[in-house]
Amino acid sequence: MTDAPGRLARRMDALAVAGRHRAERRPTLGEIALALAEEAPEQEVLRQGERRLTRREMVDMARALAGALDRLGLTPGAAIAFQLPNWWEATIINLAAALTGYRVVPLLPMYRRAELNAILPVCGVEAIFIPADGKIDHAALVASLDAPPKFVLSVRGEGARDFSQLVRATPAEPRLPDSRDAKLIIFTSGSTGQPKGVIHTHDSMDAVVRRTAHFWDMGADDVLYVPSPIGHIGGSIYAFEFPWITGCRTILEDHWDPNLAAARIEEEGVTFMAGATPFLAGLLSATKASGRTLESLDRFVCGGAAVPPELVRAALEAWPGTIVSRAYGSTEIPLACPGIRDRASAEAHADTDGELALDIRLDDGEILLRGPQMFPGYLDPAHDLGAFTDDGFFRMGDLGQLVDDRFVVVTGRKKDIIIRKGENISPLEIENAILAHPDVHAVAVVGAPDPARGEMVVAFVVARPDFSMTAMTEYLDQAGMARQKFPEHLEHVEALPMNAIGKVQKPDLRKRAAELVAARAQSM
Repeated sequence: MTDAPGRLARRMDALAVAGRHRAERRPTLGEIALALAEEAPEQEVLRQGERRLTRREMVDMARALAGALDRLGLTPGAAIAFQLPNWWEATIINLAAALTGYRVVPLLPMYRRAELNAILPVCGVEAIFIPADGKIDHAALVASLDAPPKFVLSVRGEGARDFSQLVRATPAEPRLPDSRDAKLIIFTSGSTGQPKGVIHTHDSMDAVVRRTAHFWDMGADDVLYVPSPIGHIGGSIYAFEFPWITGCRTILEDHWDPNLAAARIEEEGVTFMAGATPFLAGLLSATKASGRTLESLDRFVCGGAAVPPELVRAALEAWPGTIVSRAYGSTEIPLACPGIRDRASAEAHADTDGELALDIRLDDGEILLRGPQMFPGYLDPAHDLGAFTDDGFFRMGDLGQLVDDRFVVVTGRKKDIIIRKGENISPLEIENAILAHPDVHAVAVVGAPDPARGEMVVAFVVARPDFSMTAMTEYLDQAGMARQKFPEHLEHVEALPMNAIGKVQKPDLRKRAAELVAARAQSM
């Protein structure tokens, strides 16, 4: 763990040699924040509830926090994790890292022992910020890890190592990193069953924001509403990067309440929102019930899971001044298709996944993408194998087609993943955990369409008859797996469908799972 900064530096050198590094240096988020704080120090950047933060206030707190971390013994290049709700304090942690050369590792609140044991050591995380209180005892969770970080720092608590005290320290002088260096390590589940560490540089994050803001025509007059989790790539970009690079104002929400969201959008004059299917469906339902038309909202982009075209069309009808569209991307290439530029095109192409904002190629139906917002590589070099073409395109693992040469339609997935509430879930990870139970002989996990979640997790098991839903849930809980990954339906089968070479036929199981879920919904 102690050599993690050096190991990451060597990894970045290797990626530069591989040609997936931009050659020229660009201004970093830290540089931009320092300049803006001098230019207009009292301009508001962010609001959460009644807490409003100005440019100067954020920079001052970030420098103080960096000074406190320095005195703990952390050095530039150290990895700092945070497992927090959408709290404004996370934006200060991110800014402190951008100003002084630390790397951030955002963690979803749903992660438990299994995920943290897999993520924290490989990143060499030296300090982690956790909530002081909440439904989960995060301090006990971190203490239970095989190799907990050296420094456990609390947020919204008490004591010398609470955020409220750390931001009172003597401020550090800025140590601005090179824009080509690693800024963020964020994890995504893939078809291998192991979490993959995605490296993003200051440059790649800057490119995501600038290209997307240009596409959306977003600037200093815009107000961005962010209920999406900051432990996810989407929420982190909207909360941490957009307000500084575009000059827009951000409204950060730490829990999702559609009625509150509708009221907040009107009160604050929100012009933009993004979110997975449940966010769009919930907001649409709330506005229909209240009669709100969200006159200030210029754009809503929806992605991260299956988005029914009927839902997009219904929102377009309910909100006559809003461009509502699907979007497409991944942790590796966020916002590859940032939506659709204008309302007329959005109405005509509601069944597509948005317009391209970078280079695309189809290889036997698989979507290959390339652009400056693309990550340079995975933390583990082994995960790069087969992920890139020789000329620098990234294999998305999705199948698709082009409509009118600029709209993308995703038709299926090569990767065996489930997207539940906008989060990628690895079936293999769940299968491996269930298969360890002594009463289970074989298992296959698939996703089934679900209007509320995008997909529902369904487990088919060859097991003893008394292996029940309760037994499975208790077992996965004891294994330390996040509840987000728990199957919501358990189906006993005599055998799993196999092809001639012994491979489980998951398309057959997906079809059966969809039928089971639909039948259950009709009977309720």
